[in-house]
Amino acid sequence: MNNFQFFININLKNMMIDFIIISNDEINPIFHKSINLQNFNNNNLSFNNLDEIMKSLILDVEKNLEKITFQKVNLMIEDPSLNSIDLTLKENMENKIINKNKIEYLLKDARYQLIKNHPEKYIAHIIIKKCYIDDEEYNYVPFEINCKNFIIDLSFIYLKKTLILKFEKLLKNQQLEVNKIICANYAKSLLNDDIDNVPKAGLAALKDINLNEVSVLAKKKAKMGFFEKIFHIFS
Repeated sequence: MNNFQFFININLKNMMIDFIIISNDEINPIFHKSINLQNFNNNNLSFNNLDEIMKSLILDVEKNLEKITFQKVNLMIEDPSLNSIDLTLKENMENKIINKNKIEYLLKDARYQLIKNHPEKYIAHIIIKKCYIDDEEYNYVPFEINCKNFIIDLSFIYLKKTLILKFEKLLKNQQLEVNKIICANYAKSLLNDDIDNVPKAGLAALKDINLNEVSVLAKKKAKMGFFEKIFHIFS
């Protein structure tokens, strides 16, 4: 469905799941249904009948919105706290020019090391916070500048990998594929107002309104290059 987005938001604090369908050009959803999960196991989220609940909801969507079909879902996880790991990378540039390949290598290596040392974490968002070139501060990475010292502050926002895998499996049972995994707390932080508007927050994250975010591409898209978007942001 090119003109619509399907979101599933899992609120771990209130134990709710929201099923939302929204147009790319609208704020108000055309379909929104919430399910209370208070009666399920909050420890491991291995809901005995969640598969049936999702199946029923998807059939409900297809019944009420006959002209809309979908195969991909944007999975949003709303944790009680925003979990992140902050890193500062330092590089001696030896008065060489800052280029995209160098930055790509630094960020890719940092992400790899995090995944290696924290396999239980799923990195959902990578944010460029600050950049320092010979002690001069930037809010972006300026290319084609000679410098001696390069420092970049990063924030890696993560979710529990076990939780992601369980919901990916549930969606796969319904012949659905995850399009993008979004930390709902982070998505809400992108809104200037109406911060509890989950559909609006989901669209904001999907449209990458934060120009300092580096997209995390799925394995199937690896051939496109992990830092394909970063070239556009830092140009």
